[in-house]
Amino acid sequence: MEGKTLRFSVKRLFANQRGFTLLEMLIVISIVGVLAAVAVPRFTNAVALANTARIQSDLQVLNAAVVMYQTEKGTNPTKIEDLGDYVLDIANVKPPKGECRLKDGSSLTVSATSYGLVSDEKDGIQATCEGKKLSEFWRKE
Repeated sequence: MEGKTLRFSVKRLFANQRGFTLLEMLIVISIVGVLAAVAVPRFTNAVALANTARIQSDLQVLNAAVVMYQTEKGTNPTKIEDLGDYVLDIANVKPPKGECRLKDGSSLTVSATSYGLVSDEKDGIQATCEGKKLSEFWRKE
C-alpha cells in the first residue's frame, strides 16, 4: 500500500507541471538575437570612440610637454623619453590597442607600443600615434 501511495502522489505532483513549448523558446531566442545584433556594433563603436579620445588626450599632453621642453631647454626633444620631466610616468604612456577614428571618416587599427615624435616645417615637433598627428584624429559620435 505504501508504494502505491508514493506513486500516486508523484504522478499528481507532476501532473500540472508544464514546460516551455518549442515556439516559445524560438521567440525568446529570436528576441535575444535581435538585441545582440543591435548591441554588439554599438559596443564596438563605443570602444573606438574611447580609444580615439584617449589618443587625442595623450597627444595633447605630449604636445604641451614638447613646448615646455623647447622653452626650458632651448632645443627640440629627439624622443618621447626626453619629455619625462614634463609628463608623469612617461614610460607607461602608451596608446590603446584597437580601432580608433580619423578625421577623414576612416578607422585606424592601433598596434603601436608607444607614441612618437615627428618634425615638419609647418607644425614643428609634434607627438604622433601610428604616424598620425593630433589634428588627424576625430571623435565623432
